[in-house]
Amino acid sequence: MRASSQRVIRVIASVSLVLTALAGPAFADDALDKKVAAAADALAKASAAAAQAAKELQAAQSQLPAARKALADATAAEALARAEFQTARTNADIAKAAYTEALIRVTSKEAEISILQNKVDQFARTVYQQGQTSQWEIILNSTSPTDLTLRLEAIRAITQANAKSLEELVIAKKQLAIEAADAEEKHREAERLEGLAQDALAKADAAAEKAAQAKAAVDLLIAQEAAAFKLAEDDRARVKRQYDELRAEQLRVAGISKGASKGNGDPLATGSLSWPLTGRSAGGGVGWRVHPVYKYKSCHTGVDVSAPTGTPITAAGSGVVISARWSTAYGNMIMIDHGGGLVTMYAHMTAFAVGNGSGVGNGQVIGYVGSTGWSTGPHLHFEVHVNGKPYNPMGWFGASRTVVSCWG
Repeated sequence: MRASSQRVIRVIASVSLVLTALAGPAFADDALDKKVAAAADALAKASAAAAQAAKELQAAQSQLPAARKALADATAAEALARAEFQTARTNADIAKAAYTEALIRVTSKEAEISILQNKVDQFARTVYQQGQTSQWEIILNSTSPTDLTLRLEAIRAITQANAKSLEELVIAKKQLAIEAADAEEKHREAERLEGLAQDALAKADAAAEKAAQAKAAVDLLIAQEAAAFKLAEDDRARVKRQYDELRAEQLRVAGISKGASKGNGDPLATGSLSWPLTGRSAGGGVGWRVHPVYKYKSCHTGVDVSAPTGTPITAAGSGVVISARWSTAYGNMIMIDHGGGLVTMYAHMTAFAVGNGSGVGNGQVIGYVGSTGWSTGPHLHFEVHVNGKPYNPMGWFGASRTVVSCWG
């Protein structure tokens, strides 16, 4: 099996685990498995491109054996039909040659008959012109017995020659009839064999067309296989770039947060926060995100809160906007410094309500829910940082205030 096919099969095997990969044995920690299984953001789901690639790869792989067998059968049928045609062609050529030879014999016999007919015709003309008394005149004009004998012998020889010519003429005409019948039979046989050859040729041409169609089908499936594999490979590279870019963006966010106000590092000393989307519950939590196809891992450093596009987002506390910008990964995002090392971040907004450097009050609208950046649907991505480190935001709403476990 060629290397590309082996790679394709590996990709198919990987994609077939889309529904089960999140619970695979590669991640033994039960708590981690639960977090991974509950992951909801785009980077934790198989992309549409990967799913399409898997579908096309599986289709090509499943159809190729039958297509290759059809090609082999069609090629074999064509070879057999070509052999039958060659045999029929040879037999037809032999029959045509035999017919040609028969025609030559007929022509030769016709020439022979023509010569004999001329002899008989000439004798008949002579007898007619000289009359029946000419022979008696030859005999009566003899000058001696010897001369008479010679004259009688000449008459007998002429008569015998004429009789022989007549006999040969009759025989030649009978032979001509036989030769002509034989030639006609050979002609019919040659035509019959020529028809068989033409039928065999048509059969061979039809088999060749079928073989060409079968080959085209195989070539198409191989091309689809290659295209699907390239799609999967390209998607793998794209997802890898996203994971790398996400990590780089997380480090930039952490850097901005670390450069803000400083506290003693005790999250309990940072006070309380208000929920930025009243009446909406958090969905996906912090922790590892593992791509179910490619197994790339990323650290989800906040919680996701689903809400319709345009839903107002409020500041979790009073403070100063230290960043209001566009991010490839997070789309429209805002970071607010609340003092004492506490910073909150709000991502994927459809629009800003405040700008960089703005002072905001607790509960003030700062933006609106959207699906900008890498997002599968309208929601708020909400993070809480203390002295530059991301903490589980739910620690300010009843859970323990702990650093995100996968951060490091």
